[in-house]
Amino acid sequence: MGFADLKTRYSTSEPVIVGDLPTGTKSVVCRTAFGRSHPAHFEADVAVASNLPVGTHALEAWSEDGELLCEEFTTVSRRPGDDPVIGFATSFDPQRVDEVLSWLCSLRCTIVQFYDWMQQYSAPLPSDGEYSDPLGRPLFRDSLERLVSGVRDLGAVAQAYAPICAAEPAYGEAHRDWLLYRNDGRPQHLGDLLEIMDPANTAWQEHWLAAYGDAADTLGFDGFHLDTYGYPRNPLDAGARPLSMRIAYRGFLERLSAALPSATLSFNQVNGVPSGLELGSLSSFRYVEVWPPNDRWRHLEGLINRSASPYRWAGGALALYPPVWGGDRDGALRTVMLTEAVTTSLGAGLLVFGDDAGVLCDPYYPNHARLRKCETSRVLDWHRFALRCRDLFRHGEDTSWCDLGDPNGAVLINTPDAAVSPEPDAGTLFARVVRTGSTTAISCIDLSGSARGSWAEPTADGKLHEARVQALVTDPGRCRAEVGVLGVAGGRFKEVDLTSVDHSEGKAVELRLPIAEGWSVARIDERLSPKAHRGRKSA
Repeated sequence: MGFADLKTRYSTSEPVIVGDLPTGTKSVVCRTAFGRSHPAHFEADVAVASNLPVGTHALEAWSEDGELLCEEFTTVSRRPGDDPVIGFATSFDPQRVDEVLSWLCSLRCTIVQFYDWMQQYSAPLPSDGEYSDPLGRPLFRDSLERLVSGVRDLGAVAQAYAPICAAEPAYGEAHRDWLLYRNDGRPQHLGDLLEIMDPANTAWQEHWLAAYGDAADTLGFDGFHLDTYGYPRNPLDAGARPLSMRIAYRGFLERLSAALPSATLSFNQVNGVPSGLELGSLSSFRYVEVWPPNDRWRHLEGLINRSASPYRWAGGALALYPPVWGGDRDGALRTVMLTEAVTTSLGAGLLVFGDDAGVLCDPYYPNHARLRKCETSRVLDWHRFALRCRDLFRHGEDTSWCDLGDPNGAVLINTPDAAVSPEPDAGTLFARVVRTGSTTAISCIDLSGSARGSWAEPTADGKLHEARVQALVTDPGRCRAEVGVLGVAGGRFKEVDLTSVDHSEGKAVELRLPIAEGWSVARIDERLSPKAHRGRKSA
């Protein structure tokens, strides 16, 4: 049960205002992923929480006798594109607008990508109330506008899908000096669907800005998802000169950011191409569409690093299309949920859920799979656990590769039925260790049911039930540990007992980490001792 009027995203300059409180509410607390609580104060019949830190937080309503009456999640950010919780919308049907908005609200999306809403690539604004997308799908402008307005009312950014180098064949033929070319002199194109325009061409830039800027103003979009197709790789401009796509994209981004400085932008580095692209705009975030050969979970960390290097990843999103919805629904569902868990533990967001209980499985988003009613609650359990824990793995120091498995490492994890790995490999317990200030966060994901460690194949249920976690700390007597276990108590963190054990550098602390559904997180804080703590034991 959630607060009906709670927005998904707030800025640091505005308070979080919670109305429609459950009967019997005595207190309302905003709780961070690190367990820090920020009590709200009451003004008439609403609760107001001010000066909240940046991050995704749980809003909790408590009764006088200590019963949790309601919990929901919201995100506080400096800029709309920071650490996005991203979803998609592609059903612009009058009969489904309310259902799409309801699911996006349940996902607590801060960014919603509207896919293939345009009438044409080069002239996106619909001219009529009923029209077709470039592939002939019938659409309704009134429903599109209602959905854009509804997403913004939720507190999320309505981001228009906007390919920056696509035009219809007839338009490309009429503007041959704006096209990109192959080394045999023929124009670059994507199948028989579209021509590839030169993003560095100033005339094309002016046309694009006018067309998409007008569409955004008219329809209410407040951001753009800039698609690139990851193509071409070795183009020539209209003068037969080699063109660096990295330089061309940078020029396009700079022009767009200057013309529309308030727009929230995401740029699609398809499979990490071009690597290390500097985005520039403060309201931009990095977005990587994943394709083979990056078809295993263990490939994702390298893809993230290559996409950003030498720049910091700083809270972007991956987009994956798990093609697993053939016959094994349980295996497909587990693959998708594990993919979100792995991505969250790697410090990234994931675009896979959206629309009306939709799950991506194809790059043409209208061809998505749809969750059955009995599956949506499981997805939301996993997704809400990701929201609860995501900040623990976003901005700290990841020490997984120097701690886990190293005889001199500061963290040791043992489980009797699988190897422990710092990368998400088949048949393992995938563990991540991230240190932020006084907190060490340890994520454990059960991949023992995966045959190849692939996000593109169904996954069987895991077989793990518990892990033993040891951590070297400065003062074992001043540590406090909590664990969040997916499938237990709503995934909320509970304080657990610590024991002192021998370590090569003196003493470490050990805790028992249950594994119920397949994903558990331990949070060890060296700043507070159990005796000094006066807060609740749940977070």
